[in-house]
Amino acid sequence: MRFARSALATLSCAALAALALAPTAAAAEPPPQPNQIVVFQFEFKPVTVFRAPSGCYTLPLASHVMINQTDRVVTIYHDPLCVFPIFPVHELAPGNGTHVSPVGSFSV
Repeated sequence: MRFARSALATLSCAALAALALAPTAAAAEPPPQPNQIVVFQFEFKPVTVFRAPSGCYTLPLASHVMINQTDRVVTIYHDPLCVFPIFPVHELAPGNGTHVSPVGSFSV
């Protein structure tokens, strides 16, 4: 019994020492954005991808969710002509997504 406790204590100390000396994992940087806007409409329909967007774009009918995969802020609008921004959530930061108007638009 004494041997078992001694062995367990030794193994525990060795494990703690190994953990203390192990290199810490550096925070992984996110992968580069593919410079596109992805819009989901509904199930069983492929997403719409706007590659290298610049300017004003009308969202596809029945749009539901937009994901900003660019390195720029995207402005989201209620209308199809990029006139009336959706306040207070009209700016979509890079790497984020949001619900959008089914008849809206966006600009980059």
